[in-house]
Amino acid sequence: MYMIDSERKQSLNALSLYLSVKEAEKVIKELQSLLKDADACDHFHVYDENKPEKEISCSIITEDKLKNLDIYNDLERRVFSE
Repeated sequence: MYMIDSERKQSLNALSLYLSVKEAEKVIKELQSLLKDADACDHFHVYDENKPEKEISCSIITEDKLKNLDIYNDLERRVFSE
């Protein structure tokens, strides 16, 4: 598991999420879609309807993806190498 605080540009060790039912349903639906091809370079975002600056971005990480870090940005590469 890798968690990144994009604003502070650092990894996180713990994260608590408090989602509305609608947000949780979207996360479940989108994760199920990603799992159909876990090695695809896909991701999704969930935004708070009232505060769009609040965002969850999610992707599936696999051993194959970790072998090709060129597809990730500098921050992601740094965190994946920690």
